[in-house]
Amino acid sequence: MSQSNRRGATRVGWDGPEIHRQLAGLILTRAGFRLRRTVERIRSPRRLVATTLGIGFFTLYLLNGIFILSARQPADPLRLRLWLSGGMVLYALYHCLRCVWSRETSDLELTDAENLWLGGAPIERSSLAIYHVGAMVMPAALKTLLLAVVLALDVARPELLVVGVFSSLVLLEITRLIIARWSVGLEERRRHHFRIAVSLIALCIGAQWIARVLSMTPSGSATWLYLLNGFGSLGQLASSEIIQWASLPWIPAASLAVTDHYSLRTAAQLLAAASMLPLAVWTLVRVDAMSSHAGLRREQQRLAEGSYATARSEFQAIELSSSSRWQRFVAEQIPQWLHDTIALIERQWVSVNRYRGTILFSFLIPMLLCLSPLVTGQVSEQWFYVVGGIGLCTMLLAPPALRIDFRRDLRRMLLLRSLPVRPLSMVLGQLFLPILITWIYQWITIAITVMVTQPAWEQVLLWTALLNALAVFTFAMENALFLAYPHHERAEGVTMMIRAKLTFLGKGTVIVLALALLVAWAALCRGTMPPQYSEAAFVVGAVVATWCIAAAAIAITTVCWKRFDAAMDIPPQ
Repeated sequence: MSQSNRRGATRVGWDGPEIHRQLAGLILTRAGFRLRRTVERIRSPRRLVATTLGIGFFTLYLLNGIFILSARQPADPLRLRLWLSGGMVLYALYHCLRCVWSRETSDLELTDAENLWLGGAPIERSSLAIYHVGAMVMPAALKTLLLAVVLALDVARPELLVVGVFSSLVLLEITRLIIARWSVGLEERRRHHFRIAVSLIALCIGAQWIARVLSMTPSGSATWLYLLNGFGSLGQLASSEIIQWASLPWIPAASLAVTDHYSLRTAAQLLAAASMLPLAVWTLVRVDAMSSHAGLRREQQRLAEGSYATARSEFQAIELSSSSRWQRFVAEQIPQWLHDTIALIERQWVSVNRYRGTILFSFLIPMLLCLSPLVTGQVSEQWFYVVGGIGLCTMLLAPPALRIDFRRDLRRMLLLRSLPVRPLSMVLGQLFLPILITWIYQWITIAITVMVTQPAWEQVLLWTALLNALAVFTFAMENALFLAYPHHERAEGVTMMIRAKLTFLGKGTVIVLALALLVAWAALCRGTMPPQYSEAAFVVGAVVATWCIAAAAIAITTVCWKRFDAAMDIPPQ
């Protein structure tokens, strides 16, 4: 292709103001519809529990912001400015690392309804990019409101804080889109080189963070001090010179957020922060055009070479051949009542096999974080902190990383409901692989810890069984909550914010109650049984109780699946 043709192929077209006015009207209409739908859900008896918890959360959040946060000492505005700029760069680097190691094809994501009305509309691709950015404004405004409540005490001008934080968040979201679209347009060789470069950068940042933690913490200190200094080291890393140079687009907004008085400098910061947004949108449009052209060029190259089978179709052919062999094995060896569950597990395995690199990366970092207490030198505390870290990662990080269950299948609920599969078999088939992957992560981490700390076998048996039950409970309750109050995969807004906060608080409450009950059961066993039987009774009782709770969570998920009504429960797009 000649240079002029290549330049013409990546040319960016722009629609007139009327098109953008109509798209903005569509965004406002959709926002109004979602607001009315939220009000109807609040008034619905079917969601009375969710409404009560949501109102309670907002009440506690505001009271916490008014009374508790107002009692603390104000933070240093300079540190806040450095964090608002450098923290955005660290998050962008993390997103870049995820994009280059993922095989998922990212596009300017539109819902099915938007694809129906806008996908074939006579509008330029740039208008879709601007429309997608405009849809981010409301979620960014809600996040800004929450952050303003927390940070209002640290600044002199809360109104400038709101403007600065809002600009930083919108710029971060556009940057994420730019990275995603750019990574899709890379050729395989360049993607491999870029993957190595980004991974090396991430390793250097991680090594610097570890070095800062070790330099800040005296040798032989308590493990909690290492954890505390880890957050301080992260702040120092965000404020380092090289990160600040990379955060130049965010510096005007971050400086505006901590400004203590109005001046000509304030006006210049406001102008610079505002100009970053249209510049980022223009960059997104250009990157999207180049990425689309790169995909078209690859398809034309395959056509010229006669290679009509894409990598995905070849992958599917391999899966189908292995699938037929697996089906024959199931028919011969597995009891009849397990056939439905095995078939659903096989369906989920296709996704696991395709995204195995992403799943491995998602669990590698949590595993390293859980094993980090092994280098602190506190032998008596290592086992406790590693087990606690595994429990936290199981409840907080594993469910978002392994969405290969009901949460991924909202668009296919009608198909799943039509299958002649018993509810319990459906639940077990959907949850088996996420739970198994989490168990493997737990087993590997515990095995490494056992080789280093060499705890008593009772402790290994007890905490392995408890953590395995915790994984079953976590995924079962996550899916039960989803089936009771479903949402789209990439939904945003105040409802999702409340949902995430309530889920986090609920998981924290479960952890605290579980530890309290374990302590009470241990005291009861020691007080009522002879010493030679109390240890075994404690282990057996704790394991039986936790697995009974896990089984109850599976039963609750099964009931939620039985009562799921596709006509009423699937939210519109």
